[in-house]
Amino acid sequence: MLDEDEYKRWIAMAKKTLESARRDLEGGDYNWACFKSQQSAEFAVKAILWGIGEPRYGHAVSN
Repeated sequence: MLDEDEYKRWIAMAKKTLESARRDLEGGDYNWACFKSQQSAEFAVKAILWGIGEPRYGHAVSN
């Protein structure tokens, strides 16, 4: 089921998390930058899955 509101929510979360990762990188907090970058990528994948009508729940983005 396509859910544009959920797509927008997840993509916004991905963008904000990536912005935060960039600030961490600039501040020398490399571990946090890496962690947040990975989280941002997962949020973006979830956004795409919602956008194409194939949502995933929990931590798994595959299946």
